[in-house]
Amino acid sequence: MTHRTLPQLLLEKAEKEGRKVALRQKNLGIWKEWTWRDYYREVESLALGFQEEFSIQAGERIGIIGDNRPHWIVTELAAQSIGAVPVGIYQDAPPDAMAHYLRECDPRILVVEDQEQVDKLLEIIHSFPAIEAILFWNEKGLRSYSHDKLMDLKSLQSVGSTRASEDPSFFEHQIQKVKPLDIAFITFTSGVTRHPRAATFTHSNLIQTALSIHEVDPVKADDDYLSFLSLAWICEQVMAVGLSLTRGMTINFPEEPSTTLNDLREIGPHLIQAPPRTFENMLTRFQIRMNDSTKLKKKMFELTESGIEKNARAKLSNRSVSFLSKLKYSLDDFFMYSAIRDHLGLSRVRRAYVTGGRLNRDAFEFFQGLGVNVKQTYGMVETTGYASIQRDREWTAAGAGKPLPGLSMNLASRGEVQCEGLQVFAGYLGGNHVTELSTGDYGRILDSGEMEIRGRMEERLPLESTDGQSSSEIETELRKSHYLQEAVVFGEGRAYLTAMLTIHRASVGRWAEKNQISYTSYRDLTMHPEVIELIKDQVLKMMQSLPEESRIKRFVILPEELRLSDGEMTSTQKTVRRTVEKNYKRYLAALYNDAGQFDTLSNLNSEETYEGEIVPIILLDRSQGVA
Repeated sequence: MTHRTLPQLLLEKAEKEGRKVALRQKNLGIWKEWTWRDYYREVESLALGFQEEFSIQAGERIGIIGDNRPHWIVTELAAQSIGAVPVGIYQDAPPDAMAHYLRECDPRILVVEDQEQVDKLLEIIHSFPAIEAILFWNEKGLRSYSHDKLMDLKSLQSVGSTRASEDPSFFEHQIQKVKPLDIAFITFTSGVTRHPRAATFTHSNLIQTALSIHEVDPVKADDDYLSFLSLAWICEQVMAVGLSLTRGMTINFPEEPSTTLNDLREIGPHLIQAPPRTFENMLTRFQIRMNDSTKLKKKMFELTESGIEKNARAKLSNRSVSFLSKLKYSLDDFFMYSAIRDHLGLSRVRRAYVTGGRLNRDAFEFFQGLGVNVKQTYGMVETTGYASIQRDREWTAAGAGKPLPGLSMNLASRGEVQCEGLQVFAGYLGGNHVTELSTGDYGRILDSGEMEIRGRMEERLPLESTDGQSSSEIETELRKSHYLQEAVVFGEGRAYLTAMLTIHRASVGRWAEKNQISYTSYRDLTMHPEVIELIKDQVLKMMQSLPEESRIKRFVILPEELRLSDGEMTSTQKTVRRTVEKNYKRYLAALYNDAGQFDTLSNLNSEETYEGEIVPIILLDRSQGVA
């Protein structure tokens, strides 16, 4: 299939499986289905509308901004069909970040979802005179808008439909002009270590990555997939576009981002992917619900909980279990585990991929023990999202699997991971074509042949051990506590390690209510001595599994959650260390006593005051305090 393009695969599906359901969108509580023929006709009318109304030429760029909807990928395929290049732009980007994306990709046209996106663009559109039009597919709230660049997508498709009826074979001829090595998609790097860069991908990149995943984990044509991660993210492109068009699985779109969990339970997909925090938050929500459940349900779970841990350890060590153990697990599964999987929307999941980072051991073992086939993966934007995936029955909490077919991975100096193969992207926009990629991550190869990714080269901490340790490994360990939401570890060039933490609002709030601790806001909650002591105990517990030189000595609980709007988080749920350090530089100074104003409080906690703001500094090691 790598000798074809994505639009050509769509044409084949429409011709051979035209009546089969390709897409499913929930609207007002009802699932609306689009067949492959419907999908193709929508793409055809929009592609021809682009040509008729704007004379779009091959290589010109069309930006797409919005939540996961059929219109998103219809716009993408329409652009590709006429040789244009769709650009995925994260829908939750604030105006300044949006402006950066637009400067980088220089689109001629923007296709957006609704009023929210239109409002953001109208704030900055004066800076981009080359953008000819902003087309929207959801007209709610926009009927009174009169900007000369605004246009309803439906009217454009109407123009295209007329052109299609006049010459039914014209669109097919257009599709055949596109080549597999043409640029098919542009998206942006995460921006964790530097400003986001525009990365380009060919049709072959996306198709090969999808086929390689299928070779490792076969995908069936009647499989369901729930698309809830941003379609601007390359991993979501591989699933919702690549695997859909190569294997024919049905893509389901939630009604709204806020209804994703309910829609997940309704659909019961066979395949899902999500960042570590999604799985960790899923586990935390389950723990909260279980703590608030009836005494009978709590007792039933307590009686079966040990079976989850035993099953996980047996699976991860690849050892057989006795007949009685299997029988007990089957009974526990019938009465308890299957109900939990169903409640989480994971009852039919055959594979659940952890993308964009490593899932902490506790969460990994919980899902594996529960009977959910969670798999660690490794990849980055530049490897078309995926580079390695754990094979079935070769699970480990530390590893990230073996390389995908068609991709080779090796270690260069200082353990840096290098990749070469068909999944390596076409290069950064305006740059040279890439054949071999130095990832900037470092790791090691385990005895099993799995790749273990330790972290970013620039985040390697100056420890006494020979290979050091990445700050991300310590952060992953800290997030094992369901009371902690985010952790950012510092220590490069310092005598010891420190951390800035945010608490899990729902989990800590529920704990506070049960302990009759009143509070008025998130900030108020973080300042309670009882909460500080709770978090201190949690951090001490999490640090026990790490070597002494890898343990943090002080930490501070930030008074606010990290926000994407402030640049502290990326759209793919990663923390941006440099921005957190910049936004909370006074806290970092307090952690390292740079101002010389650090005073101990009962030899455990300290408080720094900046312009009336109190910063509680929690000491875990008395040797790092001031006597």
